[in-house]
Amino acid sequence: MPLSPSSEAWESFNQSLVPVVPERSRRERSRRERSRRERSRRQPKGNHHIIRPSHHQTIKMHQVHINKTTYPLPSRWDELTADQVIKVAWLSSQRLDRISLAKLLVIVLTRSLPWHKRLRLQWFYFFQANTLERGDLVFLTRSFAEFTQFTAQKLQKIYIQYVPKSALYGPTSAMANCTLWEYVKAEQYFTRYLKDRDEEWLNKLIAVLYRPRRRDYDPQVHEDPRVPLIDTTIPFRARQIARLPLPVRIAILMWFDGCRSQIIRMFPLIFKKDENKNTDLMQKLGAKEKSGNWLDLMTGLSANMTQFTEIANTNLTIALTDISFRIRQQKEAAKKSTTKKRR
Repeated sequence: MPLSPSSEAWESFNQSLVPVVPERSRRERSRRERSRRERSRRQPKGNHHIIRPSHHQTIKMHQVHINKTTYPLPSRWDELTADQVIKVAWLSSQRLDRISLAKLLVIVLTRSLPWHKRLRLQWFYFFQANTLERGDLVFLTRSFAEFTQFTAQKLQKIYIQYVPKSALYGPTSAMANCTLWEYVKAEQYFTRYLKDRDEEWLNKLIAVLYRPRRRDYDPQVHEDPRVPLIDTTIPFRARQIARLPLPVRIAILMWFDGCRSQIIRMFPLIFKKDENKNTDLMQKLGAKEKSGNWLDLMTGLSANMTQFTEIANTNLTIALTDISFRIRQQKEAAKKSTTKKRR
């Protein structure tokens, strides 16, 4: 996501924040300056300031202090609400430069506050803050570029308009209840969408992840409330998902990309190194990515079709852990055999 302005952009942004006011006489400007200094002198110290986060500490909610009132603002993706994620997805789909995006992101961050605090902070941001204070508020958005992890599930359930029984349920955070085959299908549609930019693949990606609730669901028995994934139902569900607003679908895409990035970092033996280079979703949209041959990998692990189905329906984390273990064993065996040949 293009939420991390460069240093040159921040310099030009600070210059652009200089307010444009009509020319006044020198006496009038001096009077207003004395009045401002008098008000600031009467104000207690530490009463009106913005705390900038330390880059050497783990950030948990930015704290903005204005007139003895604290305004907590999200500092990373996992702290956003569902509404904020959708709004950020809409902003990212617009053709905005980094500075304009950062300015608007400040307004989005205030949406997690109670309505009275939200209006107070927005009033301060638009009408009362000086150049440095506005710059401090905009600078808070930089943490979203520094902490790019986004695995918390914010859209657990989505509704399709004008469709009876339209509730579709998504995976849990970090795709913890997904199967290996579910991830393989989602990965295929994700790669095709990055390559073609066709919404058909985006809709099918969401159709893989979001499915109806199973009728016999019991939290004590079933790990996943969704019906099992059947490939033949994906096109039908994709046509329904096409009715969703585009920002909602982009928000789900951003979440899947965050989970996918975490999986790549957790299992470096399975994924190619070039898949770790582009961590920015917008950079990926302009790049051609290659997906691993999952079918060959799963076929090599299974002895027959029954075992292939069992592997495909295995929990994603368990399956990838087992695959990584087998790859490590093969590398160690190959290394030992090479050492013996040299001797």
